[in-house]
Amino acid sequence: MQIRPGDSGEVTVRETAARFLEAIKKSDSRAFWDTLDKKGQGYFLGIWFYAMESMSIDTIVALTGEDSFLDGVLGPIISGLRESMGDLLEDPVLGEVQYSTPHSATIRVSPGRDPNPDADQAEFIPLVLELSDFSGAGASPVLTVWKVDTLHCFQLNKAAH
Repeated sequence: MQIRPGDSGEVTVRETAARFLEAIKKSDSRAFWDTLDKKGQGYFLGIWFYAMESMSIDTIVALTGEDSFLDGVLGPIISGLRESMGDLLEDPVLGEVQYSTPHSATIRVSPGRDPNPDADQAEFIPLVLELSDFSGAGASPVLTVWKVDTLHCFQLNKAAH
């Protein structure tokens, strides 16, 4: 994956987008889940809670720590994204980060072998800045992290539908 140089503020946006694309490419449900924002994770938790009505929300939250559970529930979604993104995942080039607010951004992704960076094959990944999770003594000193804006990311390749 090629990442064009930008200012240091873009590094975490770029890293999150790169991890998201790599998770889709490798069908890594754990990495995919970890790149999703809290609103998106909450959306999925709500759907699973509704579908598994005999389980408590605490049990479902605990299940998100199990890779086999995430593989089962996120696998079809990741497969659908991988299929709709197609060649874009083979050698993606991350373009410039566009900030719409200090807390939201999009990054352009285009195929690496595409000679025209404005081609129709390019997509945009929306991201949001949110508070990081702190847990335990070894918690990261990072206060905020960039995450994929889940509820908007499923608009990828919307022109093809």
